[in-house]
Amino acid sequence: MEYSFKSGYYNEGNRIFIKVPFNVWDTCGKKGNIPIKAVIENITFECKLIPKGNGEYVLPVNKDIFNKFSLSDEFNVKFTILKQLTRINNNSPYNKENPIRHIDSINYLKQPSIGSCGQTCLAMLAGISVEEVIKIMGSNRWQASISKVLETLDYFGLSYNMPVYTHGKKVNLPKCCIVNVSGSDKNHLMVYFDGLFYDPVSRVTDDYDYENVISFIEIYCTNSKASYFSG
Repeated sequence: MEYSFKSGYYNEGNRIFIKVPFNVWDTCGKKGNIPIKAVIENITFECKLIPKGNGEYVLPVNKDIFNKFSLSDEFNVKFTILKQLTRINNNSPYNKENPIRHIDSINYLKQPSIGSCGQTCLAMLAGISVEEVIKIMGSNRWQASISKVLETLDYFGLSYNMPVYTHGKKVNLPKCCIVNVSGSDKNHLMVYFDGLFYDPVSRVTDDYDYENVISFIEIYCTNSKASYFSG
C-alpha cells in the first residue's frame, strides 16, 4: 500500500527530517523503526521512519539526497512499507566461513574527512581502503549508522556480537571491537584491538575515558569472549 502526504522539513543538528502528518500507528498499523521506500520529486530512496512517540514519526533524509531536491518549504512524499531495507550483502563474495580476512592485527587509518569514522573503522577491520568501504556501503559522511555498520560486517563475513551498552561503566573490552563513544556534537566510532584504541580522528592510544563509552560491538578474531563488566 502506498501512503502520500505533503509536509515541510526541519534540521536537527546535521540531520534533515520530514514530519509525517498522520498517526502512523493508526494509519499504517506499524510500530518501531519502520523500513520504507520513499519517493520525493521522482527521487527514490530507502530509509526507516523514526518514531517520536504516540504514533508520531519523522522521515530522515540524508544531505546527498536532499541536495537533489528543488528549493521548497514543502514536499510531496510517497512511501511504501518494506519488510526490510535492501541489504548490501546480498551479493557478497564473503561469508562467515570465508571472511575478508582473519583479524590478527590492525593497521591504523585516519579518516579522510569529518563524519567518516564508521567507514574508517570498517576499513581498518577489513584491511582495505576507506574509499573501498564507502563504495561498498553506499554511505558518505555521517551515514554510517550502527545498523549500516553491522550490515557491512555481514558483507565482509566478519562475525560479531550485537552492541553491548556500558553507559559509562568501566569494562573489560573484548580483544577486538568497535567502540561507540559520545563526542561533542555526535557519537564517534573507533576500533579497539588487543589493548589499544585506534581513533580515526587522532591517534592510537592505550588509554581512554570509559565515561564516554556508550557501547561496543565485539568482533570475533579468535576465541576472545570476555567477562565485560568489572568490579
